Amino acid sequence: MSSIKSGAGRCRRASTVFVGGLAVLAAGTAFAQGSTSDSSTMKPNQTFREKFMNQVVDGSQVHGRVGIYDFRRWHDLNQPYAGEAKTGDHYNVQGTNYGAQVGLVTGRIYGFSAGAEFVYESSFYGNNAAGTKLNCNLACGSSVSNITQGFLQFNAYGFQIRGGRQLLNTPLAGADQFTFLPRSFNGVSAVWRPLDTMSRMSQSQADATTGPQVTQRSASAPQNTINQTYETNQYMPMAMGAATMAKPEWQLFAAKINRYEGRGNASDFLPNNRYFTDVAGFWSVGTNFHNVTDSGQYMAQYYHYDFQQTESADYGEIGYMAPTIGSGDSGFAPYVRAQVVAAYNGNKDRIPQGINSQIYGLKIGVSTATFGFSIFGDFSPVHDGSFNHGQMLKPYTDLSGVIYTDTMNNGIQNFGPGYGVGARLDFTPTDNLSMYARYVQYQAKYGHSHDFYFNGGANNVIDASSFQGTEIRDQKSSGIGLGMTYDMGGISPQLAGLKIGDNLGITRFDNQPNFYDNRIRFYYEF
Repeated sequence: MSSIKSGAGRCRRASTVFVGGLAVLAAGTAFAQGSTSDSSTMKPNQTFREKFMNQVVDGSQVHGRVGIYDFRRWHDLNQPYAGEAKTGDHYNVQGTNYGAQVGLVTGRIYGFSAGAEFVYESSFYGNNAAGTKLNCNLACGSSVSNITQGFLQFNAYGFQIRGGRQLLNTPLAGADQFTFLPRSFNGVSAVWRPLDTMSRMSQSQADATTGPQVTQRSASAPQNTINQTYETNQYMPMAMGAATMAKPEWQLFAAKINRYEGRGNASDFLPNNRYFTDVAGFWSVGTNFHNVTDSGQYMAQYYHYDFQQTESADYGEIGYMAPTIGSGDSGFAPYVRAQVVAAYNGNKDRIPQGINSQIYGLKIGVSTATFGFSIFGDFSPVHDGSFNHGQMLKPYTDLSGVIYTDTMNNGIQNFGPGYGVGARLDFTPTDNLSMYARYVQYQAKYGHSHDFYFNGGANNVIDASSFQGTEIRDQKSSGIGLGMTYDMGGISPQLAGLKIGDNLGITRFDNQPNFYDNRIRFYYEF
């Protein structure tokens, strides 16, 4: 208990210094601007109302999606948890929902802006006679409505601080959105891009030598330059043929989250995580780096998390993509990525056995203009004496593709020490059509049937008895994923943004009947 408290204190102090230092820098930058304005139509002696209309109202942007989702599952008894006694029922689940996700971000005035997002979905049809819990928001026949974002933020050059309901996309705490409703967080986050700040300060000093000036966004500049938001991306993608960067993208991140709202039929922001009730949320600090040079493309990211009353965790990753070899359709670019995940300092009041877990991953691949192919693997060593001999908990994320061997319904972080190895093929014949196929084979040293959706129960404690499935040594399973997405702008420019996608996951545990999970999405994105 003392170790996690001391870790939380260190993280809290580091985060406070980080955010406080950035706030001072941002305030200094803002004051240094003097007559600088966010408005593209700045006139002298504007009233506040005129500034508000020109900057906040005219600079606002609306985004979102509206559409229909059809999710179906067959042999749902063989899903990734042992939640039902075996009967003659195949536990097939299906649901067809319609819904919308609409967000608004205002333009800035004096560096301040606001954002909000509303989600609504309801069911055309649902059949969930078995009462299973996965995808319940698409199969239980009820409607869901919620405000998933509602924040106030301040921006200066290269800096943003945001408070309120918001979406995060970091490796071990993310929105994991596969329906209309994402996982949402409530708290404060800050992002700083030091190189952007230094570049802007250098520009301001150069302007000062030429006499008084007013910094003004040109009429031809993109509208979003006046309400730009800094977002994180847990995948840190690398693309063949990316343009060389004038300067690297380097970003620092910090957050304190006190409540979150789960997915499914969630309707409240609670002081819980996926395992325990009555937790104080989490602290996180991190950094990521991306650069494209003549010698290749480089990426790196590191995040530390203090999941309060649960565990501490770290995620690190590095990657390199070589310059394109050849030209045109015959060109290709090889790449390599490596990741490490570690969880430790388990709260002994909640997890008596403690947490001691690591995952090491490697991915090697090649990209072309049309095809992509990669092979990958993850390994998690055994640590006897800790929870499930070396399993980690993931309080604020699901299978999101961050771990290289993640599939739609399986992942090495869910079943404890062992390994996963696999391969993936991507095919993009046109700018409008993309497809993929993936296969992963797993072995869990201490599997528990196909049971990895468990929680602390009424006593808020997790130990070996939390598993409903019996222990299976060297449990084998496999996952297959097939998917496609098509933007109908390929048929007509007027249909651009109207997309149809299908993802099929096939999961097999211990020679049981295949579990099929199919998700069709037809939506307009704007």
